Amino acid sequence: MRPSARATAEVMAQVLRTTASLAFTEGLNPAQWAALRYFAGANPSARSVVAFARYHGTTKGTASQTIAALLKKGLLERHKGERDRRTISLVLTDEGRGLLAHDPLNELAAAVGTLGEHDHRAMAAALDQILRTLLARRAGRNGRRNRAEPEAAA
Repeated sequence: MRPSARATAEVMAQVLRTTASLAFTEGLNPAQWAALRYFAGANPSARSVVAFARYHGTTKGTASQTIAALLKKGLLERHKGERDRRTISLVLTDEGRGLLAHDPLNELAAAVGTLGEHDHRAMAAALDQILRTLLARRAGRNGRRNRAEPEAAA
């Protein structure tokens, strides 16, 4: 028997809550861990506050606060561009790279690693589809909200 979509969503939410609760460790919060992961893997041209905010679907102000905390902790540092000295690139320090060895996401990765290849591939494909659907629905809601704002002001 196929489980209900609601029951599956509840299990997914529990996995997310459990993973998020693990991410309050090493003096960091989940957003700071996400930023460390992002800057560890980002192309040099995408190592900015704006690119990080866009990737994580957050505001520039929220992203700036997260990055400021990591700079203060000595986990990120600013590097001026070689060609354009006005350009700032955010780079992990050695301490920031070392801290990723204790990334709480490793716990979730280990749990996923216990799946057989078929289940892992199926789950990865399904989660990709779910994420795309959620992002499209969010974009649709934001589009409706933006179109409604001028009417509300009139």
